[in-house]
Amino acid sequence: AEQQRKKEEQKQKEEQAKLAEEQREKEERARLAEEQRQKDEQSRLAEEQRQKEEQAKLVEEERQKEEQAKLVEEQRQKEQARLAEEQRQKDEQSRLAEEQRQKEEQAKLAEEQRQKEEQARLAEEQKQKEEQIRLAEEQKQKEEQARLAEEQRQKEEQARLAEEQKQKEEQARLAEEQRQKREQARLAEEQKQKEEQIRLAEEQTKGRAIQTSRRTETKRGTG
Repeated sequence: AEQQRKKEEQKQKEEQAKLAEEQREKEERARLAEEQRQKDEQSRLAEEQRQKEEQAKLVEEERQKEEQAKLVEEQRQKEQARLAEEQRQKDEQSRLAEEQRQKEEQAKLAEEQRQKEEQARLAEEQKQKEEQIRLAEEQKQKEEQARLAEEQRQKEEQARLAEEQKQKEEQARLAEEQRQKREQARLAEEQKQKEEQIRLAEEQTKGRAIQTSRRTETKRGTG
């Protein structure tokens, strides 16, 4: 019984020791778990802090990037504004140069046009002078032709009058010849008639003589 009791006590002691060891192990595990939890919490907090710091860093970097980008954009816009101003000035200079070129071109064209008009005017004046000279020459030639034609007409008129005079004289001569011929014919006719009358008278005288002779002879025969 004593041994049984001792065994029981020993068993209880071992049980208690086991329980105590288990309790200690539990506590140790709990402690370790608590330490691990604390470590995990610290790690979590540290991670959160790190993430916060990282986030803050990223935010700051992003802000700096944005600020840098803003500054770059401002610089780009300033550069663009500067380039645009330079381009505007260049365009303005080009525009003014083009306007000047156009003005000079217009002035050149206007001067060329003026010279052409002046040349055309001088050419027209020369043409008019030559036309006047030509017309004057034509007028002179016409007057000369008219004078020559008048002289020719007068010559022809004189020739015609001379021809008419000649024809009149010829007609007068022919008329005179005709008149003389008629006169001669008349005189010849008169002469012929006179000779005929003389012949007839002679014949009549001869006839009377013959009749007388015959009557005488008859008278002689009958007697």
